[in-house]
Amino acid sequence: MDPVVLNFHHALQLLIMNSHCLTVQFRTPDFYLRLLAVMTVLILLTLSASAIPNAVGGFLAQAESPLNDTEIGDQLLDPKLWAGQRELPGNWREEAPIASVKGSYLAARPKVMGLPAVMVQARHREGKLDSLSVTFADAGSYFGYLDERLPPGLNRRQQQKELQLRLAAKQQQFSSFFANTETSLKNALHGLSEKRPRDNYIGKTRALRAEVVDYRRGNLTLRLIVGSQRLIRLLIQPSDSVTRQWLDPDRSSLSNAALNRIYEDRVTKPNNGDTRIGALPIVPQGYKPYCGLNTLVMAAHYFGLHLDEDWLSVAGKFQNTGSAAGSQLPRLYLAVAREAELDLHKSNDFSLDETRKSIDRGLPVIVWRRFSGARDKVHSYQTLKAARNPDYRIPSPNAATRDSWPDEKSPLHASVVVGYNPTRSEVHFVESWAGMKIPRRMRTEEMAATAYLTFYFKP
Repeated sequence: MDPVVLNFHHALQLLIMNSHCLTVQFRTPDFYLRLLAVMTVLILLTLSASAIPNAVGGFLAQAESPLNDTEIGDQLLDPKLWAGQRELPGNWREEAPIASVKGSYLAARPKVMGLPAVMVQARHREGKLDSLSVTFADAGSYFGYLDERLPPGLNRRQQQKELQLRLAAKQQQFSSFFANTETSLKNALHGLSEKRPRDNYIGKTRALRAEVVDYRRGNLTLRLIVGSQRLIRLLIQPSDSVTRQWLDPDRSSLSNAALNRIYEDRVTKPNNGDTRIGALPIVPQGYKPYCGLNTLVMAAHYFGLHLDEDWLSVAGKFQNTGSAAGSQLPRLYLAVAREAELDLHKSNDFSLDETRKSIDRGLPVIVWRRFSGARDKVHSYQTLKAARNPDYRIPSPNAATRDSWPDEKSPLHASVVVGYNPTRSEVHFVESWAGMKIPRRMRTEEMAATAYLTFYFKP
């Protein structure tokens, strides 16, 4: 679901409304710091207003680069690149890290092995190139959200038929593209490989296991992933670093006690009474109907798992329909926990007590909740108020406020709870939305009343 955020005009009105307060404080020593904090939050909260929907794929489709439609396969396989003697080609943009591994993607749409690449991503560990990932086909980007806009004048049956025809045509196009891409890529890999390809896999759990084929080229392994008519991806990495786990080697080598200490050390407790997990990576969902997946990926990256929403959509049995309907999402949450050496408790309710215990251990909580655009604006407003005034408290909900909360007829949305404030009866949450890194605030009563499913990660 794409967010309905507090727009810039609304935010400016908020500052103007309180200009008297700012004027009174103008000569106080901390005025400039307060103003800077407010403007920082304002900018971060309003960035997404002009960037929605913000899929990396959408940006790449319009990115101007001399590498567009240019073959770069030889450069990606160059031994000098992997020895640190050459730089990656083109302009790279930062994305969410995984454990101690930094991530980036190429701001271009090049060709690799003669085929157009949907996306090229890089991982660097301690400044050295660790791996490359080239995506050639991705159903999530291809189908996006199902476009239900129809010509006027159609009755209900005609509308259904028109949607079915549109979807069937798009599915046929993608199926043909997928088959041709898979065949061409396998032929190219056979031509490059210096040894017979070997079947392999990634993942400990049955739900998340990826069957792969490993090709060898010098000191590199070219690992091909083909997933259920949804995903074609090639992983390139030094053969001596190839693993069968999604969990990063820096984490998989640790004991459970050491892993628990890593999470606990992420918890901060500032003077305002907040308890909050720091540095949870935001993974924007953009054009994809993936809020339930992307929030899970955010937790997975935090735990050190090299998983993304594209493979999770394969494992979750998403259909090529532009919708999450019919998928098997809940089972993926337990699988992610198991891959990260954790446990999971799924509940139909939201418990503040259980949430506090998880947050205190440095473990985020994912909530599927009923969503309302009007309430979303209120949450942004409350967050801006709290940034401006450390003593601000969200009012206790009265009958009118409770009536404004979304009910069971409202759409579902997934959020990640990363903090709480017990004296103010608040929870702090983030979304899989671009430009929304600062956690927003909500009364615990509202979260409890609108929660549909809650996933608590456990040590």
